[in-house]
Amino acid sequence: MSVRERLEDARVLTANDCPEGAFIQVLIAAAATSRKRYPKNEWDDNESFRNFIYDEMGVITGVAKYGVVLPFQGRDTPLEDILYSHLRCQLLHEGAMPHSIVFTEPQLEEGQSLAVLQLSNPLGFPPAWIDQLATAVWLAPENDNLWQDELEKRRNSREELGNLIHTDSFCRRPGQQSKKMKNRNEKYPFTSDGITLTVSYPPSLSLSDLPALLEKMADNIND
Repeated sequence: MSVRERLEDARVLTANDCPEGAFIQVLIAAAATSRKRYPKNEWDDNESFRNFIYDEMGVITGVAKYGVVLPFQGRDTPLEDILYSHLRCQLLHEGAMPHSIVFTEPQLEEGQSLAVLQLSNPLGFPPAWIDQLATAVWLAPENDNLWQDELEKRRNSREELGNLIHTDSFCRRPGQQSKKMKNRNEKYPFTSDGITLTVSYPPSLSLSDLPALLEKMADNIND
């Protein structure tokens, strides 16, 4: 099944008031498109998907082009991490939305339907962002060959979105690492309570910096 067929199925599901089913189809289409932009031989699945979401943040949210961070489960979490770890993985592997996230109803203002993001517990996720993620997939240049019959329509949509469109040839996502970059990482094995673990860290980081970073990570987990 092609990326285009996934989006067509998502439209049918949306029309039949099945947002979760539509979201699954859109997420699959986004993952397939991310693989075209960030090939499997160079990037791990999670990195390619997060990179694609970060690239297309402006189209997805309609306002912010990069670096959307939301308070989620007690910590500031990038939107691309929420979409990958808590929505994509949960919906694909469990078949249902996580308890930590719910869909919100749109709000009408002056005859316009506005997406509502609720920074609450559970996090209120706007269904309109599903459609806008689908738009990002539809407009991705990697999918040009799938919509040869809609060239003008797609061109007009790109013009309407203006500078929200991602135009760079690489990802600017903080902390992103290709497979080559990960292979260059330093590794520090250690044993605690009979369990052997290995910490992988970039060569730009000093080994002496690890204890403070691990302690900070532990504090975040305990919170």
